[in-house]
Amino acid sequence: MGDVEDIHGLKDLRVPPTSSVRWTPIPLGTAACKVTVLRTGKITMPLGMLLRMQTTDKIEIPVFTFLIEHHSGRRVVFDLGLKANLEDYPPVVQQAFGRNPTIPPRKELAELVEELVEELAPLESVEAVVLSHTHWDHIGNINAFPKSTKLIIGPGVIASRLPGYPKDADANLNDDDIPIDSGRVVQELGPGDPWQDVGAFKGVDYFGDGSFYILEAEGHMVGHIGALVRTTGSPRTYLLLAGDAAHLRAQYSCCTGHVHPPYQCGLFAAKNSFSPKVRARGGLLALHDDLPRAYTTMAKMGRMEEEPGVAVFLAHDIEWEKVLSADGAWESREVTGWYDKGWKQAVEAAREHK
Repeated sequence: MGDVEDIHGLKDLRVPPTSSVRWTPIPLGTAACKVTVLRTGKITMPLGMLLRMQTTDKIEIPVFTFLIEHHSGRRVVFDLGLKANLEDYPPVVQQAFGRNPTIPPRKELAELVEELVEELAPLESVEAVVLSHTHWDHIGNINAFPKSTKLIIGPGVIASRLPGYPKDADANLNDDDIPIDSGRVVQELGPGDPWQDVGAFKGVDYFGDGSFYILEAEGHMVGHIGALVRTTGSPRTYLLLAGDAAHLRAQYSCCTGHVHPPYQCGLFAAKNSFSPKVRARGGLLALHDDLPRAYTTMAKMGRMEEEPGVAVFLAHDIEWEKVLSADGAWESREVTGWYDKGWKQAVEAAREHK
């Protein structure tokens, strides 16, 4: 990395202090949702791509998705995780599996969710999938869900990501991963949606009662979004589902009071990327397409987690995995009661790379 020019000026960037984040109190309310986290695979990556450190170590990170169940019975899925069949990925992604060993889930997420809800309702009860972003480890298989399940994506995704493979031979997603011409509703959020201030973020109140906000969480890639789920109404507690706004907790300021986290995001030479489009950018790059915006989003996450009733859950959260695995292996776990169980404090105590 030392011989690669920092043409994008990324080396000296840092996460802003949480004190710089504009704050609007989270709207009051008591409506809440049940949240279940599902394991949807594992990826092995070079640690130095995630954190700025001199190391050849690799790290195995989980891939998490979430089932959100409103008290009315409405259901939404956040993120789709890995495809169950790795051969369903475009060639440019399959080429990366040799360098980054990848373990797929037992079944497609739709089938795992169906197993969870089948005693209560059919899979058709999942009315929407909210996709944090369209990288290969989150894109899953929307086509395994009924056509009645709409796909919600962030601003600018269609223009920036389509066409996919095979129309674009170098694409790292398939054309039907965002099936805009399939009869399924694909809702791309944009300026015309009712965004409002929610803590450190702007969000859209999906259910209309403050129990589930879709959050603007820019930086990782175009259209990256997160979610804020109210898990209990009294006391008011929330899980912030952050997607890839950060890959590891050490990347952002959190409830420990750090002005800056101890690590900056890792940088890598664009020429080493498996993606022709990334290689074309040249110089040093981060896993976040827009690192300044990504760092601002990380500061917002840190400010949110300074609230006692808010806990952040990353898509690849190794600390949450440790805490939830303390009493044995699992494929899905309800995490609605995180506050009473003291899991936020346990997750912080388990934090690596302090």
